[in-house]
Amino acid sequence: MSESKKKAGILGAGGFTGIELLSILSKHEYIEVVYATSSEYKGRKVTNVMPYLESSSLDNLEFSKHPESAADLPKLDLIFLAAPDEVSIKFTPLFLKENIKVIDISGAFRISDDNIFESYYGLKRNDKETLEKAVYGIPEINREKIKSARLIANPGCYPTATIAPLWFMKDFLKEIKTPIFIDAKSGTSGAGGRKEKDTLPFSGVHENFRAYKVGMHQHEPEISQEVQKFLNNAEINFTPHLLPLFRGIQSAAYFGAEITTSPDEIKEIIKEKIKDEPFIRMYSSPNDIELKNVQNTNFLDFSFHYDEKKKIMTIISSIDNLQKGAAGQAVQNMNLLFNFQEAEALY
Repeated sequence: MSESKKKAGILGAGGFTGIELLSILSKHEYIEVVYATSSEYKGRKVTNVMPYLESSSLDNLEFSKHPESAADLPKLDLIFLAAPDEVSIKFTPLFLKENIKVIDISGAFRISDDNIFESYYGLKRNDKETLEKAVYGIPEINREKIKSARLIANPGCYPTATIAPLWFMKDFLKEIKTPIFIDAKSGTSGAGGRKEKDTLPFSGVHENFRAYKVGMHQHEPEISQEVQKFLNNAEINFTPHLLPLFRGIQSAAYFGAEITTSPDEIKEIIKEKIKDEPFIRMYSSPNDIELKNVQNTNFLDFSFHYDEKKKIMTIISSIDNLQKGAAGQAVQNMNLLFNFQEAEALY
């Protein structure tokens, strides 16, 4: 390995997101993964657990046990936290103290209000200094802040799918007259556990469809917090549903609104605005937004329909929850942090 490569670690590398990270980073020209922890796979070679990564840069990497102190860590430039929220709360200050940049894929540092965080996550945070370092990691919105961050709070999958399209639409929404109702659907890798054995069994989703965590999903305050930064006083009503498939999220956001420009003009302006965005695609019709177009990619696809008679805006968007909704976006953020090409290893 070249000495010029940045050294990266993954805490929780045996879960869905950690495995996705290993796969992406195995193709990264400027990153060497030197540390990957897993309580389930510790002591085993990565390529033994994931044979499809043989003959990659991960050939000699073994899963380690989780660290107990800084002494357990190799020299790292950056670490991804693909771990439960309480693990991120515990270890992030340790990594920052060791001058290791952190991309946290849990929800530990996304919500700025401690009381709201506690009510949705059931956990306490007593470290305002660490929380204040966190930059919310949607690159299309916070690109410049991300470049100089030490701690990136990688967004949730549902929030990514809903916040980014609203942000690109914000300049054309003259007035929002109702709450923004977000009706979103996810595959089991986004709505279940962190690992296959923890998640919803096939028998529970096959030939089935249902809502879950209605009125209490932890992504609702995250969406609300970020949307209100550019759409003042916007109210969010979020309902997630479970799809009978493994990966992918499709979201419908609809609300009463007055717009400033004709729908066709809005689409042309946004298409021009996003022409240099590597992972944002706007379609002419919301009927063209399909999961199959984004699965196993880092793309976010969206479009909208405006009912001029009813004054109702409907925005349809779609992402892969393990890529743009988690690991892919985390690598996109890392590329910005280290001034790599933003799409490195993601095409």
